[in-house]
Order: sequence, then structure tokens, then C-alpha cells
Amino acid sequence: MLASVTVGCQDTGGDGAGAKPAPDKSAGASKAPGKGEGKGKESAKPTTSKKPTQPGKDASAAALTCDQLRNAPLQTSSFRFPDAPDGTVAFTDGRWEGDGVVIELQPQCGIGDMTGDPAEDAVAAVKVTTGGTGKFYGLVTWRNDSGSPVPVAAASLGDRTPVESIDVSSPAPRQATVVYLTRGDSEPSAAVTIRRSAVYRVTEPTLTELHHSDTPYTP
Repeated sequence: MLASVTVGCQDTGGDGAGAKPAPDKSAGASKAPGKGEGKGKESAKPTTSKKPTQPGKDASAAALTCDQLRNAPLQTSSFRFPDAPDGTVAFTDGRWEGDGVVIELQPQCGIGDMTGDPAEDAVAAVKVTTGGTGKFYGLVTWRNDSGSPVPVAAASLGDRTPVESIDVSSPAPRQATVVYLTRGDSEPSAAVTIRRSAVYRVTEPTLTELHHSDTPYTP
């Protein structure tokens, strides 16, 4: 009786006469054992499903563009831009206005990997006007989240310090070189006498300056 149970559960490679083959219980089997082949032991290799993509980890995402930033969020519930008022801030055609504050996206922009994943991010200059003489400039990095810009890091450059250019070096060392105009500590805010080239990297939620070099500037 034990012998008959064993035969019924295993294909011995014979012609199957007088024995009912056991059903194939391996889901998704790609090959059934043939006569004299496999002894009924072969099953399909397990299929693997693609893991959910984490934010910013989608290697197939297209690089961000500077034009996308014109309608991108600047400040969210989890990220605050240093010179912006409280609350959610998002650009509409490169501009946001509220509470007597005007925030404008500047044309200086660089594209490349800043966050260490395969998708190319964006770094751009922003100007904040508060109604007086002050015009506060800053930098923002937007992470590429499956093709959508999400603000993740920022740095303030100070009052009346316009940005001239932004260049992102990638895939390594994932740094942005920013050229902007500024002045010495003892000089009046209305003057710009220095052209500064500063190198930044992302240390969320901050763009951290690594080093800079200065040359004289004459308007």
C-alpha cells in the first residue's frame, strides 16, 4: 500500500500506464517534464516582481528641465525656503506673490545629479523682494522625483547679490558651481565689488558651501 502511494506522487519516467500522474503544483511552470526527462522534479524558476521605485531613484526618469521649475513648488510642508514666508509656496509662470512678498525664479539654472541617484536634478536661483530696497537671492535644488521637481535643499546668498551662472558637475562629484556678485563685509549693501565663484553640495535641507574664490568686480 505504501508503494502505491509513492508511485502515485512521482513520475518515474515510464509511459505512465496504470498510474495517474500527479498534477503539476508549481505555479507558472515554463516546462513540463517529458518522458524520461526530469523525473518530475523540474519546476519553473520563481518570478521576481520589480521593487517599488523610491523617490528620486527612477533611473528611467527624464532629466528635469529649467522650464519645469517655472511651475514647480518652492516651499512645502516638509521643506522651507529660508527667505520665504510661512506656508506652501509654488511658482506660477516663475512667480509667487503673497503677504507683501514677491518671489521670482531667476534664469540662471543648472541640470545634473545633485542627490546621488541616477535621475538628473535641477539647481536654480531665486529672488525674494519684501517691498523695501532689499532683494534677497538664494539657491534651490529640486530633486528629480520620477520626472517631477521636488525642492529638497536651499542656501541664502544675501541682499542684492545677483547670480550670474550655475553649473552642475555630474555624475561626480555632484556639486554645483555658482558665480554671483557680492561685496566685502564692510561695504554698503548697494555696492557689488566682488565676483564670487562658490561650490555647493546638497546636505538636505541645506546647500552647503564647500569653498569659494573671489575676483574684483567693477560694474
